[in-house]
Amino acid sequence: MSGTVENPAGVPSQRVVTEASRSVAHKALPPMPTDLRPDADGHLPVTLVLFYQYVEPPWTAQEHKAALKFATTLAKQHDVCGRGRCASEGLNCSLTGPPASVRAFCNGLREWNPLFEETDFKLTDGVPYAHRFKAFTLRKTDELVAYGLAHEKAPTIKNSRAEHLEAIDYHKMMEQKNTVIIDVRNAYESAIGHFAPPPGGAELIDPKMRNSHEFPKWLNAPETRAKLEGKKVMMYCTGGIRCERATALLDQLEHAGDLKTDGVVMVRGGIERYLKTYPEGGYWRGKNYLFDRRLEQVAELAKPAQAESWCSVCGVAWDTYRGQYKCGGKLPPPVGMCGVPVLVCNDCIAAGRPEAQPKLLCPLCTEGYLAPQALPSLGGGLQADRPHVPSGRDADAPRKRRKGADAPPSCRLFVGSLPLATDAAAVRRALGFGMPARVELIHWLQDRETKLFYGSAFVRMDSVEHATEAVAAAATAQGVALKGRTLRVSFSPPKEEQQWPPDGYAETERPPLC
Repeated sequence: MSGTVENPAGVPSQRVVTEASRSVAHKALPPMPTDLRPDADGHLPVTLVLFYQYVEPPWTAQEHKAALKFATTLAKQHDVCGRGRCASEGLNCSLTGPPASVRAFCNGLREWNPLFEETDFKLTDGVPYAHRFKAFTLRKTDELVAYGLAHEKAPTIKNSRAEHLEAIDYHKMMEQKNTVIIDVRNAYESAIGHFAPPPGGAELIDPKMRNSHEFPKWLNAPETRAKLEGKKVMMYCTGGIRCERATALLDQLEHAGDLKTDGVVMVRGGIERYLKTYPEGGYWRGKNYLFDRRLEQVAELAKPAQAESWCSVCGVAWDTYRGQYKCGGKLPPPVGMCGVPVLVCNDCIAAGRPEAQPKLLCPLCTEGYLAPQALPSLGGGLQADRPHVPSGRDADAPRKRRKGADAPPSCRLFVGSLPLATDAAAVRRALGFGMPARVELIHWLQDRETKLFYGSAFVRMDSVEHATEAVAAAATAQGVALKGRTLRVSFSPPKEEQQWPPDGYAETERPPLC
């Protein structure tokens, strides 16, 4: 069903696909497509599904293990590929496969656990075969989104007063006064696309986050609270998963008593559903940064517009991330290198300019922006329904304290128990979980006297978020393995006065063994 939407005076009305705004929770999945045509190589398009489901109270260690096993088996059974995260707090996946197979996977989850009847499975049919995932990877993690609010710290979603609005109602709310709208995504995502509420409507706020860990600290900042006090607060992200915990966190801060808003809402299904509801773009400007093989999403009928972001090398208007270039800006300990993606235009890539330039900087590092550091103090109402039992461990068993367990999150990791016969490529695969580019530098550690490698290294990840995922994975019962050895992985931020990597250090493919 489609129609038009009434906008403020002077703003042309836009086509709206009403059905696209609606969740499929507790409903049948969309019917199978009937108009698919093979590509030049004879391959039919595939279907993409994005979904998440939070679980409260969280799964026990046994339930968590069962969820991992079931989802993995179900994906293999139906020939569905992609990647996902499975934590005691729930499941989050981006998957592709034949239309019938993807639907069978979703319905299989519903049959396995009625909780998935609540899930909003966002299906996109007709995705080019070349954009399919080629393998299935489901990672065991502490959090679905790395806010640093795992287990008992997690604000409850079930008891949150935050509301879900369908895209049409969310669109109308952007026209209201005394309203703010918060982009809960990272700054590099916001740079290439964001909502632009009409004049006289909501005020857009960009938290300027390099990673999700910074959101609770930004929300706690006095200047942020001042902007939100007494306002209707809207939030949005790519598909909704980040907003679920973010809106619950803001609601929890209100429970704590020193902040009062006029209500908190999020758009159901995120930008993904909004752009399908408003094929001409609505109040969206630019591209929706994606973490699947499509890389980005645009409104189907939107007119091309001048990019509002720019190439970090030459400064030309540019809004396409290619080549995995990262920011080389240095941040105060414990973070180290910034490491967020930066934009580089095709002309600069073809000319080899990024490689010739000693350091590329993101907009935040260019302006010297530093995120707030104080975490909020939350009152009662967190997830206390069930105590968290670490996966694969006996809750009553004494545990040896890991070295570095109290170190703050950092891009630099200490990695121990490495096999002596290893190489940089293997370490990158192990800590990058199949994405080697996540590991930016490996500093093999040598014995002071013999100068030989003894099975340890410092590793610089491309972001604190990915470093946190590696530490969390290593802390599980399954751990992170390399050539039969379970690695020890912990945060190891350089000391304030320490020069790291050392002057003159050049990474070698293999550690010094002789």
